[in-house]
Amino acid sequence: MRRHPRARRLQILFDMAEKAEQQALQEWGQLQQKLHQEEEQRTQLSGYANEYQQQLSVPSGKALSSGFLHNTLGFIGQIETALKTQNEQIKLLQDRVTAARNQYLEHHGKVKALSGLMDRLDHEYDQQADKELQKQSDEWANRAAFQNSRTPRT
Repeated sequence: MRRHPRARRLQILFDMAEKAEQQALQEWGQLQQKLHQEEEQRTQLSGYANEYQQQLSVPSGKALSSGFLHNTLGFIGQIETALKTQNEQIKLLQDRVTAARNQYLEHHGKVKALSGLMDRLDHEYDQQADKELQKQSDEWANRAAFQNSRTPRT
């Protein structure tokens, strides 16, 4: 619980900033996960392309028909087109991941700054309260000493 009145008022802003930070972190995580999935899909497509290219390049004991060659080359072309599209998708996702990361860092900075400000206000409030308490204690001690010096000793 915040002690300084201004820190208590800032608590609302802090809670909102913390919520925004959590949402930004969640979005960043989801985008990173999506990027990872897209990169796995790209790896899979590259693997398919390599498999079909190996079928053409590794000599086998039998002759390859022109229909087989035509179909295999056509399929490799389709895979390469899909890979190009996949690479573009990955580039867009990388940009979105970077933007989400920056958004999170911005929100995190705000949360950290507000937290530091509120801690500093509470610390100053506690110091002021301690000074006031010490002042009152000194006044009571001075009064007691003054009262003791005024009472006659027998």
